[in-house]
Amino acid sequence: MCALAVLISSSVCAAVPVQYSFTLWNWDTNYRDIAAFRRTVDACAVHGFTLIELGAAWEDCEKQEGQFDFSIVDERVAYVTSTGLGLRLRPNLYDWPAWYTPELFTDAKGVAFPHCGGYPSVFNAENRKRQYRLSGELAKHCAGHGYTYSPGFSVHMEVKFADWISYEPSARAAFRAWLAGRYGTVEALNAAWKTALASFQEIEPPVPADTAGSPSLDEQSNDWIRFREFALADWVAGFAAEVRLNDPSARISVPLGESYRRESARMANLGYWAYSRPADEVVHSYDFFWHGKNGLENSMASVAAFIGITQRPSILEVDGPTLLDQFGYTPADLVRVARFALEAGAAGIQVSNWGGIDVTQWPFLSEVGALVRERRAQGDWELPMPCPTLYYVSKWQNYVYREPSEWVHDRQFGYWLTLHRAGIPARIVTDENLLKEDLRAQTMVIPCGAVIDAPVRDRLRALSNGMRIVADDIPGLFTTSQKTEGQFGAKVEVLDRPFAEEKRAPAELLAASDKDVQTLRVAAVQFLTSFDVASNAAKIVGYIRQAADQGAKVVVFPEMALTGYSKAADAYATLDWKTVEAGLSGIRKACQDRKVYAIVGAPIRDGDAWYCAALAINPAGDIIDAYEKTYLAGEAWAKPGRKFTTFDIEGITCATIICHDERYGPLVQLRALRGAQLFFYISCESGASAENKLGPYRAQVQARAVENKVYVVHANTPANAANPQDPAASHGESRIVAPDGNLITEAPRYDDAVVYADLNLRRTPPRPGKAVTEGPLAAWMQQGLDLVNSPGKTP
Repeated sequence: MCALAVLISSSVCAAVPVQYSFTLWNWDTNYRDIAAFRRTVDACAVHGFTLIELGAAWEDCEKQEGQFDFSIVDERVAYVTSTGLGLRLRPNLYDWPAWYTPELFTDAKGVAFPHCGGYPSVFNAENRKRQYRLSGELAKHCAGHGYTYSPGFSVHMEVKFADWISYEPSARAAFRAWLAGRYGTVEALNAAWKTALASFQEIEPPVPADTAGSPSLDEQSNDWIRFREFALADWVAGFAAEVRLNDPSARISVPLGESYRRESARMANLGYWAYSRPADEVVHSYDFFWHGKNGLENSMASVAAFIGITQRPSILEVDGPTLLDQFGYTPADLVRVARFALEAGAAGIQVSNWGGIDVTQWPFLSEVGALVRERRAQGDWELPMPCPTLYYVSKWQNYVYREPSEWVHDRQFGYWLTLHRAGIPARIVTDENLLKEDLRAQTMVIPCGAVIDAPVRDRLRALSNGMRIVADDIPGLFTTSQKTEGQFGAKVEVLDRPFAEEKRAPAELLAASDKDVQTLRVAAVQFLTSFDVASNAAKIVGYIRQAADQGAKVVVFPEMALTGYSKAADAYATLDWKTVEAGLSGIRKACQDRKVYAIVGAPIRDGDAWYCAALAINPAGDIIDAYEKTYLAGEAWAKPGRKFTTFDIEGITCATIICHDERYGPLVQLRALRGAQLFFYISCESGASAENKLGPYRAQVQARAVENKVYVVHANTPANAANPQDPAASHGESRIVAPDGNLITEAPRYDDAVVYADLNLRRTPPRPGKAVTEGPLAAWMQQGLDLVNSPGKTP
């Protein structure tokens, strides 16, 4: 079976032991001196640490080009493993050997970033090749032990930039190439940027300005931020691939830099979802420096954000003695942070930057160890179960408000802490979760979401058809490039005040506001059929199982999906009806086994008359409706349909139309007036080569939805890439349309695919209204209504 066409479910992480790790960087005195190293490891074991993270410096391991010597690392690995502690290796890829001169990150004036003597640019191909080679050689050398590897290639050994750096020649060239891929033509770029460039080669990366109360809607700056995110994600993916190629037993840990903060745009550090895709775990540094000792509870929101966004085991990093010496923290504060992190679901605690002192003198490390032991006694870390509340934090709200204070962070995360204190679980999500995952929930909370990227606004509009959305202000008032009215079609309850000022208790606010609404998950399937009935039936059964696994209650298939579609008079002359009945029997059993409804295109017979039908099958395996195509489109073997039918799914009145029927509005209107809220439209429309028809096809489906205020679930046969003229194929683009006519989701043109949506439907059907009581057409409309569900009358 194929993967989902538009959205994917979150990957499921295996349960892992909660860890307590201690980092020894290759520059630490307690790393360089082997006796001090052993004393430190022994002390860590006494404190209760379960894992040691070791730096592995490029300058130590490749002192001569191409000659790798891991003896320094080996001696330390051997001692750590002899104590029974676990091991994480972090190749230090920015301390380059003397024989190599890398291209470094620079600012816009060409000055190398001064921290630690500079950092090799991630955009330089030679840098990357050599850094990956060292990582791969280390993985090969250590292969088979199941060690964890973490990339140390940028500022603070984390996946981030530290400022507006990356203006070196390779970065400029990479930016131009990325823009060419994003826009295709310089004309398209000029339209977006409001520039008059003659070529991509004229482009110079911007230095985005700070803001003062208003968002920056400069698309040139925002593309620069997007590009830098892409570069970091691409680098991490390449590192993980190289390590796993050389050590198939390897685990990957990704060190994520800080959380949402006022300098996030400079760091490009909010691409957590993309950065963590290759990861088995993430370790993230908490913003001790900005939140201060009076804001320690923010560590819980930080942990929840990393778990919710990455869907990976997330380990909180506690920073070094600088916190005590310069920022006023006490050891008791650091123990509180560890307690808060574990309470919020952290998969462990990491202590970093303490490798240069005598750790035997710091008993708070044993206190943290006791907390971790207590948590380990409760069982392994597991990904939290889905909860009924999503908490959406707009990434671009942070990126385009580049402010001198933390007001954006406080507005965005403050209410999550309120929910947490009230015992209400809420999964924090951001842009990529909405765009890439198949999210399901009863309610979504949007705090401080004035700026939302345009594709995310579209996704919010779709999600609002199946979940309640509550925001403290108009969400999406700005995209990254313009101010709008915020009227993009999403159904949102707006409080017009910050959540911090909300008087209702969280449980009251999140309670469902309309008890008459129920949510139904539907799936539209498109697959390339053949005239092999048994093969088609097997595919239909497979898709029913797949959709049921994704929570769908109704699975919809294209016109004549069971037998394959044809117009020819003799197309089914040799059709073995027993094979049809056997296939249908298997489909009915699949519905019964998986407790779902299915709408399946198939022929039916009544004496010598054949009909192109849509069969509705319930979870008991019964056929509860057999709608016959009313308006044929040249199917010489079939007779026109004889009746307008409706049927119930979970108490909701539904109806079906088939292909050419969509052109005739009354087929939908009359049954909508009879209370149908959900229409299934199955088709095998014209092929992909009929380009002039593709736009109108979509428009007709949208028109039927909006003019009747109904949902339409459309399953269409995909195009045949190998034979675009295939008369048994169509052009795909199966879709689900909301009652306001907007697309909720749409499948691709050529691929076999499944698209899903959660739909809010009313248990109380709408009344017919003025259409049958007022105006010159009232009597005519009433006559039409009499035809619905009246098998003795022919339309």
